[in-house]
Amino acid sequence: MSAAQYLQGVWSHVKPFFVNPDVREAVWKVWFNRDYTAYGELKKEDFSLENWSPADRMRLYIRKDIVSELWNYGVASAPQEIVTDPFEGKEADLQADQVIGNPGAEPGQFMNPRGIAVAGDGSLYVADTGNNRIEHLDPDGSLLQTWGSYADIAKGEAPGGTFNEPWGIAVGPDGSVYVADVWNHRIQKFTAQGEFVTMWGFFGQAETPNAFWGPRDVAVDDSGRVFVTDTGNKRVVVFDGDGNYITQFGQTGLALGEFDEPVGIALGPEGNIYIADTWNQRIQVFAETDTNLFVAQRAWDVNAWYGQSQDNKPYLAVDQQGHVFVTDPEGYRVLEFTSEGDAVRFWGDFGTQLNRFGLAGAVAVDSEGGVWVTDTGNSRLMHFTLP
Repeated sequence: MSAAQYLQGVWSHVKPFFVNPDVREAVWKVWFNRDYTAYGELKKEDFSLENWSPADRMRLYIRKDIVSELWNYGVASAPQEIVTDPFEGKEADLQADQVIGNPGAEPGQFMNPRGIAVAGDGSLYVADTGNNRIEHLDPDGSLLQTWGSYADIAKGEAPGGTFNEPWGIAVGPDGSVYVADVWNHRIQKFTAQGEFVTMWGFFGQAETPNAFWGPRDVAVDDSGRVFVTDTGNKRVVVFDGDGNYITQFGQTGLALGEFDEPVGIALGPEGNIYIADTWNQRIQVFAETDTNLFVAQRAWDVNAWYGQSQDNKPYLAVDQQGHVFVTDPEGYRVLEFTSEGDAVRFWGDFGTQLNRFGLAGAVAVDSEGGVWVTDTGNSRLMHFTLP
């Protein structure tokens, strides 16, 4: 068929719309009212739904368990496994016995604080994330030092002592302070008084040990080894206190020893390493089976951490009895487990009261067994004494 013949055929098909008012009226009814009655009379065809000729008969099969959720039409739902919350009935109404800080940029105030670490002398180091600085406080809340300012290494220079959202913080056995400078993709080391010592790391996808993609937390053991959760690269990297590479462990996956968004890391009294494997919704426990060789020993599921927002990043701490305290940021609570993963209790809810959080950030345990929590959403520190 030539183009001219094709166009002639098209014109013969549409011409009645322009020259025949009955056809035009019938077509308008189809377009605007979906009424095919008049058009069917002109064509001498039955365009009712029962005899709709331009369509073929078809059947759609849907699983009964899906149908039962959409339409109650005598379809029994498939049996579903009931998942129980191990913390059901274990809520504790703990009231903070000490609250430090309020929102602001002045010394002693906070803006969305994250990491918190307790030094050997009982003083507190806080990653004041929103203000891009570190605050050093007495246990009573008195300000000792503050240091840091904002710089984004992606836009130019970011010398030591500048930050782009510090999240994790830890204190070494010699009093040195280590900070996970998340979006400058590096770890910074300071003296206990806040004097800059050294730093290491740059943006990368784990092509080298120092190539970080958002290091979120840091922990230091008794020998001074520095453990870094390289969250975006799904691994943990170990350095000495000066930033020299020692080893690493973990990779992307679901199996024991693999990670999906590792964030919080803490060392237990028995030497085990506890890690919040966030998007796998579990805590993994690693042990050093040979010198600098870390192998996953066990894991347990955590009924929390359902969202994958920028804020829903859990941190944890371990006390001298081996109990593990974990934040459920967007669940506005703190969870307590035994070292084997048995649920002990939880506390918190959304709010500004002494037993509530705006967003549960990080957690630390002091020498008396008290628990410090950074209430990120309300920009304050809260201390709880366990019963």
